Order: sequence, then C-alpha cells, then structure tokens
Amino acid sequence: MAVKFKGVFNMVLIGAVALVAGILILNNTGSFLKIVMIGAGIGAVIDGIYTLVGIKKWKYTDLTKRLAVIKGVESLVVGIAAILVAIFAADTALTVMVYIFAIGLVYSSVVAFQNAAMVAKFDIPDMKAHFIVEGVIGILVAILLFFKPVDTLVKVVQVLAIVAIIAGSLMIVLPIVAVVRTNMKKKEELVEKSGIDED
Repeated sequence: MAVKFKGVFNMVLIGAVALVAGILILNNTGSFLKIVMIGAGIGAVIDGIYTLVGIKKWKYTDLTKRLAVIKGVESLVVGIAAILVAIFAADTALTVMVYIFAIGLVYSSVVAFQNAAMVAKFDIPDMKAHFIVEGVIGILVAILLFFKPVDTLVKVVQVLAIVAIIAGSLMIVLPIVAVVRTNMKKKEELVEKSGIDED
C-alpha cells in the first residue's frame, strides 16, 4: 500500500512541476524563447561535431566529404553564435540569428539530400532514409522560420507550455481520482461484507 501511495505521490509531484513550469513559460515566453534558442544552438554544435568526427568513417566521394566538412563547420559556428546571441544580445539580434539559423538548416538539408543520393549509389538503404528524413525536417523548419522567425519560435514555446500544463494537470487529477475511487470501492466492499456477517 505504501509503495502504491509513493507512486501516486511521485506522479502528482511531477505533474505539479510540469504544471508550474507550463504556467511560468506561458507567462514569460520571451525568456524561454532564449532558452529554446540556446537549446537549438547546443543541438547545432553537437550535430557539427558529430558530422566532422563521422567524416573519417565515410567512404564517399570527395565532393560529399567537402560538403560535409562545410556543414560540420557551419553547424558549429551557427550553434555557438546562437548560444552567444541568446545569452548576450537584444531581441533584434535574436531575429537576425533565427534567419541565419534557418539558412544553415537549408544548407544542411541540401547536404543531407546529396548524402542520400550518394548512399543510394553505394546501396545503403538505412542511411538513405536517415538522410532524407533529416533533409525534409530541416527544410520544413527552415520554411517556418523564414516566414515569421520570432513568431514561430514564440508559438513553439507556447505550444510546449500548453502541453506541459495539460500533461501536468492530468498527472495530478487522474491519480487522485483513482485513489478516491479505490477508497470508495473498498468502503462499499466493507459495507457489503458487514451486511453479510450480520445475516
């Protein structure tokens, strides 16, 4: 019983944290927008390092390797710039950085499609699908960022906040409802049992 109560308590606690976090994000979108930018920058840096390290293992053409080197360096530079701009720069610089980030995504997608074409020649189907997915996602995100860069990021942050609020609320309410129902059921069983004993 204690173990079950602990599980319910943990779920409610996590739900409460998610709920509070969602409300804070929704009320402070600007601050969390910078956090999203920093996260994207860290992702770009990791992608750049992964690409540059992975080149040594590739057995593709010189063109593919050159494009991959450029992609790796570009991801590193854009990623570091995104982190620094999000931390130190004003909102105008953040908008410019989002455009630069979008351009970087387009280039990365072009490289991914080129890699997919080369992989197809070497008959490596799994990697082909990976590169195509990477390229398509990059293009779609870049298109969203090009149209309304900051507005798009704001909406992303707001959606994440709403998801956190809904998930947090459910994690609080559902376990409590389950506990109440269980207690009511046990009381009913006790009443029925006591009635049988009297007979």
